[in-house]
Amino acid sequence: MSDTVLIFDFDGTIADTHHYIVHIANRLAPEYGYRQMEWEDVEGLRDKTAKEMIEYLGVPLLKVPAILARAKHEFHKGIEKVKLIEGLHDVLHELHDRGVLMGIVSSNAAKNIESFLTNHDLKIFDFLHSTTKIWSKHHSLEKLIKQRKFPREHVYYVGDETRDISAAKKSGVHGVSVTWGYNSAKALAADSPDHLLEAPAELLQFA
Repeated sequence: MSDTVLIFDFDGTIADTHHYIVHIANRLAPEYGYRQMEWEDVEGLRDKTAKEMIEYLGVPLLKVPAILARAKHEFHKGIEKVKLIEGLHDVLHELHDRGVLMGIVSSNAAKNIESFLTNHDLKIFDFLHSTTKIWSKHHSLEKLIKQRKFPREHVYYVGDETRDISAAKKSGVHGVSVTWGYNSAKALAADSPDHLLEAPAELLQFA
């Protein structure tokens, strides 16, 4: 058994959801009164943090909880269309076979994540924690670490956004950023994660 604990974000880190979420956001835009994203601008927007995106799109802050609830519901309708990050399936199974404890902490709904894991032969995670705290993931990490008595020096939080780096730092665990998700390598590097990965196979260094 490995001493390592790998805690993964879900959207953009495990599931290739970026363009699917853009579709959902654009469908909801007229109803909730914010601007739609132009497809030619999507790649360039990867340099923006989640809060910067909300400001850029003109999303009313008071409507954010309602928008997220609707988005999670819409997400589930098309869960079978959501793809796994290319190359990640075998890496996750290899980590599991090496005895690495693995879990997921995400602001997506638990039912969405569970359906996705079943669809992609990934029922190998030891725990799953769904939270509504999109701005303060560190609270969820803190709660999880204390409940399960994980030694912080053995915990690695893997995510694709700058807010994941912040959560790792506030929780006193290793921050691992992956460049295949929402935020660009440039944006991630600017926040100085402990590790910056460009390919799923690089996760094996933590086993």
